[in-house]
Amino acid sequence: MALVPIEHVRASNQPGIRYAWCGPALLVTNTEGGCGGVPLTGFFFRETRFLCEMHFRINGEAALSGSIAEVDSRRIESSYLYPPVDEFGGGGSGSGGGEHGGIPTRAVELRLVHEGRPASLRTSLVATNRTTDPVEFELAWTLAADFAELGTTQPRATPAPDLQVQSEATDWGVLFRCLHPELPLETEVRGAEGLAWRWSDGALRTQVRLGPQESRDLGLRTRAVDRADPIDEAGEERRMRVLDEWFGSVITLWAAAETPLVEFSNNAIRDLGSLALLDGPEDEWLAPAAGIPVYHALFGRDALTTGWQAATFDQGRQIRAVLAALRRMQGTEVNPARDEEPGRIIQQHRRGPQARLGQTPFGRYYADYASPFMFIIGLGQLYAWSGREEDVRHNWDAARRILDWAREYGDRDGDGYLEYLTQAEQGPAHQGWKDSNDAVVYADGRQVQPPVAVCEIQGYYHAALQFMAAFSVVMGERENARALWSEAGELKARFNRDFWVDEEGYVAFGLDAKKRPIRVLTSNAAQCLTTGIVSDEHAPRLVRSLFEPGLWSGWGLRTLDRNNPAYNPLSYHLGSVWPVENGTVIFGLRRYGFDDRALELARGIYDLARVWGGRTPECVGGYAREEMGYPGSYPRANAPQAWNQSTLPILVQSLLGMRAVAALHTLAVDPVLPVWLPDVTLRNLRVGEARVSLRFHGEGESHVEVLEQEGTLHLIRQPPLDSLSVGVWDRLGALVKDVLPFWRRTRESPLSSPRCS
Repeated sequence: MALVPIEHVRASNQPGIRYAWCGPALLVTNTEGGCGGVPLTGFFFRETRFLCEMHFRINGEAALSGSIAEVDSRRIESSYLYPPVDEFGGGGSGSGGGEHGGIPTRAVELRLVHEGRPASLRTSLVATNRTTDPVEFELAWTLAADFAELGTTQPRATPAPDLQVQSEATDWGVLFRCLHPELPLETEVRGAEGLAWRWSDGALRTQVRLGPQESRDLGLRTRAVDRADPIDEAGEERRMRVLDEWFGSVITLWAAAETPLVEFSNNAIRDLGSLALLDGPEDEWLAPAAGIPVYHALFGRDALTTGWQAATFDQGRQIRAVLAALRRMQGTEVNPARDEEPGRIIQQHRRGPQARLGQTPFGRYYADYASPFMFIIGLGQLYAWSGREEDVRHNWDAARRILDWAREYGDRDGDGYLEYLTQAEQGPAHQGWKDSNDAVVYADGRQVQPPVAVCEIQGYYHAALQFMAAFSVVMGERENARALWSEAGELKARFNRDFWVDEEGYVAFGLDAKKRPIRVLTSNAAQCLTTGIVSDEHAPRLVRSLFEPGLWSGWGLRTLDRNNPAYNPLSYHLGSVWPVENGTVIFGLRRYGFDDRALELARGIYDLARVWGGRTPECVGGYAREEMGYPGSYPRANAPQAWNQSTLPILVQSLLGMRAVAALHTLAVDPVLPVWLPDVTLRNLRVGEARVSLRFHGEGESHVEVLEQEGTLHLIRQPPLDSLSVGVWDRLGALVKDVLPFWRRTRESPLSSPRCS
């Protein structure tokens, strides 16, 4: 079929619901702004549903719904009229007249606004009488609580055992109390002040009289109370101040002409801030939830990937919070029930009723081989942008315990590779980047049974060893630094010997239990470019293989070659396209100097963002671009998903070729701007103690200008050190042309805007 122009495509995800969130609080409504009657709807706190029903009626009837909008991440607004027209005339839907129940048709205008707070929900329902006579009616809010686990409220999910709930009328409204002795949970619902509310027949009711053109708020205030760990109003205010300060400190993009990528990137950063869980100790508040609405919890690799990919935009403040949270929960014992081992980093941390009651191991669960090394990689990116030795010192012991875990437990057979094998009964079969139970297959489509040494985990280990060598220098342990660097080199040499499939020109998916290469082309191999474990000799052939039609869909790289018998374009890991993974790969392509391929992949991801208005679901269909007008998404895929929103920051960073060494007051750039982003300005970029605004412009040989600067910063134009397309003379030429003199600007001594070409 002919390609449909992107400008004509508008896709939506989870079309039957709307949602707003703030910290650990989440509201999911139906498309008319109410809760109840539709799976997943309700008001949640810490993955527990504190209200399962919340909708209003006037004189026992629903108002006529007009429209609904998610105004921002915290707020949903809806409009209504009451009563509806019963009989229509000949003048269209606006004609008709008469009255209904003694009220003229469409006499009462209603505007419903739900606004989330970290532990509460403010619901405003402003009713306005748009007639010249008074109107009277009964307003009733139907309310119910079930304290159900978030995951059990999804369509076709296995319901959790019912918890006994008590409702109690109060002077201010109604109180719902969970009666389970180990779940001290309560929902306080207060009616708007100045009205006489009564609780009867499952509804909070009041009589309303409105004079001509009079308005009145008939809304509610709902608070989720967890008596084991409460957040009061003062605690909410402190959390909101921290979040607002973060929003004021991050980079913003600007372009002279309207450029969707700029808008999408700025909105993505706002999404990342809005996903901050604002829970636990204060130094962990900025750690993001994995995704809305289903994964409203801390997932190790998701949060770490999000943090390092967005570190350029917030100087690593989110990744610092993630490291604090994961460091606190680092494994301390051997516990097969939750796959815990000393030094391991959690895969997920859930706070719903089932986790709290020990009915699942996911309150603190460890079955993931990506998170431990992502911890070290995240710390490396944090140090690159902050330059603060204390960041290394605070995480040094945790990082060393990760390497101890890798050597003692991660390498199960002592062959130098890391192989996973799940112990927990409810745990996933696979623990690599692809962790679904059917994710790893042979060339004939058969399932591979663990233990498995998947390729990308070896790459993460390689990168972690190199970062630990650098951290050892910071910590004054130079002998250890040399040993770790040597260990990384030996791992790389073994990897390119044992994982390379020379006949086909790609990195094997992994090694199976018998140490045979799994000869399947997957996106995992592309991640090996990002971690630098692929040899210079093999990289060009690998890149050619990645962009063959089997893996390249036109939107991105598929998780699995479509020629494999197990290929399924709408599977989780057997053919779908993950934007977050492709963002990581763009970084890797630029690392090795494959700039044209990086631009091609960036365009595919950018076009996906345009299809979904900037919030691409966590994974989309693997259909070739010419097969469908848009690729569809995995059912129940989250949007926003934290690490998907970090895809745009890493895409921008990669296109601009920005690499920081804050400890040396240095920022290297190597921009390659595509035709769809010919000019972009970064405002409020921070490298160490310096703050700078940069303008990048021009196709082909792009240019960079320093618009303003505070503090010491050396701006140099240099391609990545691993680039295969750049020679020594190219680097020397760039240094002579661009580096000397360095620009140092301070607020007290402003300079003219220099240009680096």
